Amino acid sequence: MQDFHVIIIGAGLGGLCLAQGLRRAGIRFDVYERDPAADSRLQGYRIRIDTNGQRALQACLPPALFALFRATASSSPKAGRFLTPQLLPIAGRTPTSWDTGEGEDDGDLSVNRLTLREILLSGIEDHVHFGHAFTQYRSLEDGRVEVQFEGVSPVSCDLLIGADCVNSQVRRQLAPYAEPADTGSICIYGKSELPAADGAGPLDDGTTVIFADGCTAIFDLMRFGGDLPDLAADLAPDCRLTPVKDYLYWALIGPRKRLGLETYDHTQDLPVLLRTAMRGWHPELKQIISRSKATAVAALPVRSGRPDVLWPFGAITLMGDAIHAMSPAGGLGANTALEDAQMLAQILAGADRGRETKTTCTVLLDYEADMRERAARAIDTSERGAAMLFAAMTDKIA
Repeated sequence: MQDFHVIIIGAGLGGLCLAQGLRRAGIRFDVYERDPAADSRLQGYRIRIDTNGQRALQACLPPALFALFRATASSSPKAGRFLTPQLLPIAGRTPTSWDTGEGEDDGDLSVNRLTLREILLSGIEDHVHFGHAFTQYRSLEDGRVEVQFEGVSPVSCDLLIGADCVNSQVRRQLAPYAEPADTGSICIYGKSELPAADGAGPLDDGTTVIFADGCTAIFDLMRFGGDLPDLAADLAPDCRLTPVKDYLYWALIGPRKRLGLETYDHTQDLPVLLRTAMRGWHPELKQIISRSKATAVAALPVRSGRPDVLWPFGAITLMGDAIHAMSPAGGLGANTALEDAQMLAQILAGADRGRETKTTCTVLLDYEADMRERAARAIDTSERGAAMLFAAMTDKIA
């Protein structure tokens, strides 16, 4: 496989993690992304990386970059609090996939999404091509794949991987019948600057989960252990990180009808729209949302993928949200994509070293079987988590 070439469509966390794994294995690759730059649009703030996601990153990243990933995680207390909208204790509605951990090296890590993406880009910048919008692919007679983009010349590869998220154009050609289903729920997320006084008021203990009637809000105090560019200079000098001030991340997830967003059209002011949904909530909670800038708030529909769907045998496959989008209620979406990356890199590295006598297309079947099994479990866990988070208060108050 000396001349073997992989093309990855999509420079999200999963696609970049795979690229790092291929680089570590010495397999030639290129990543193509439709956005003009890594920071060209709002892509979320805090993201939880569980132990499986951390293992995948450790397997794919060089040791220095993995150490930087851990060092840039929020240093806020890990233990979570579970409260009512009036900030009273509540129990019984915590998804089983949530792990706060108590030891220094245990449990989930909260990281800034852009920071993690910059770490994953480090060292492979020359192989990541922004401003390339994928349009279609064409299978060639010699088994290779020709990949076409808007306004630029096509390129060819031995293996094409669609990592282009929930609206995947690769999936729409490869498996048009695997379009993810709209669950009827929506996730609104944003960040709020910390008040001038030290701390974040009643939410200064790390992660706080608010269980309301039919919806749930999450508040996560993101405090970093140092200046991020300085951490990079110490641990991975070739990595350039954008400075990030401490902030309070928040997300509100629930059915559109419950949140009053059935007709939301992306032009309305979300903090204003949420006032009705938060009627009767503690004033501190409402103030956090209201002081968020409208430009720092976004809404995403919650969709559920179809990893069980099969597609034609060949040198094209899918990973991450491109095939198994899921509710954020379980906190498993990005982590499952990182596991996909680890598995693909491992299988392709094994074939490259001669441990596999199978063809590349046959090797992909092993990955796809593993991916479908893991993704089905994650989607089931996420759906059960959503059911718990959207329960009525009268059902679950301790």
